[in-house]
Amino acid sequence: MSNQISQPAFNKYSKLVAFFAVLLIWWGAATTTKLAGMAFADWPLSLGSLNPPGWLSYMVPFLEHSHRLLATLVGILVLGMFSWSYIRGGKSFFEMLIVVIGLAVIFAVFIMAGAERSDPGRKSNLLGLGLGLGVIPFVWLIRSWIKRSWTLVQKLSALALLMVTTQAIFGGLRVTEISNGFAVLHGCLAQAFFCLLVLIVMASGTGWGQCGFAASRVVLKLIRIGGVSLLALTSIQLVCGASMRHFHRVGLADTDLLKTAGVWIPAFDEPIILVLFLHKWTAFCIFGLVLALWLKLRKEVRIGKHLTLLLVLLSAQIALGLTVIATGKHFWITNFHVINGLAILAMAFVFVVKAIKGNSGEAALARTEKAG
Repeated sequence: MSNQISQPAFNKYSKLVAFFAVLLIWWGAATTTKLAGMAFADWPLSLGSLNPPGWLSYMVPFLEHSHRLLATLVGILVLGMFSWSYIRGGKSFFEMLIVVIGLAVIFAVFIMAGAERSDPGRKSNLLGLGLGLGVIPFVWLIRSWIKRSWTLVQKLSALALLMVTTQAIFGGLRVTEISNGFAVLHGCLAQAFFCLLVLIVMASGTGWGQCGFAASRVVLKLIRIGGVSLLALTSIQLVCGASMRHFHRVGLADTDLLKTAGVWIPAFDEPIILVLFLHKWTAFCIFGLVLALWLKLRKEVRIGKHLTLLLVLLSAQIALGLTVIATGKHFWITNFHVINGLAILAMAFVFVVKAIKGNSGEAALARTEKAG
């Protein structure tokens, strides 16, 4: 990447964006736990206002409206990050302006669709128009990613802008269409968006070229396979968790700590029981996978430290999950369970990135062995 984009100021700014993204995800978790996601029936305003009456006086409207305000702040910060990387990379200000205006138009179409309550045909047409227009910026991004000489940071920043816009639209559709499906998409995309921000922080740092794990070819192959498996299992577990939170909001589907519906393997007559079973036991599978990797690779200093931290986070996550069941979804414990799950996903994602980047580390190891 160019030295212009890798300057420390941009890296610090990207860390600031990531910090507010964590705060936003935690706030969203608190909003869901408190059943406050439908506190206002309109979107993006709340009761048609940026300052709805009484929102500072009661917990439910406070959580939902402040979540929207925080989401707006994150969107503005991501727009700033994209603009910074794009213009300082020598790209056209006019093209950037067209992209931003185009996204604003798409956003406005979905706002009009959400506001339409009396004419189903018009709502359907507006949603179709918004979906059709939404394809254009992604085509632009894919074409630019492949055909143009963009730096990695420019590519990732442009993707972040498109993702945060999509995330906002999903959040709005969750409200206006009263859709649990959009709520799950909204929650899961937030986790993926945070991983993207973590990658931008890594890629814009001065140590990006040397961040890969230094190990032998055999070890690199093992951690790549193990890392991808870990990331996939963690993603599945988080999808199950989001589905449980949004499709079964009141109480718990089952109160057994280890068993499900009183048995080790339930009948799965109800979808929520299947999701709960998968969420619960995928966690133990993830722990077993990381433990096996740690036992095999604990003497590889950098890899071992990363796996040790993952084991600590996973142990805390399992304890938090069991405590959520034991306390009947205690507000604070449930929220920390969500944010700790985000930390595990981010650590798994970083592990995969470092494993893939391990080519440079392997080359350095080979040079050291040759010199020896």
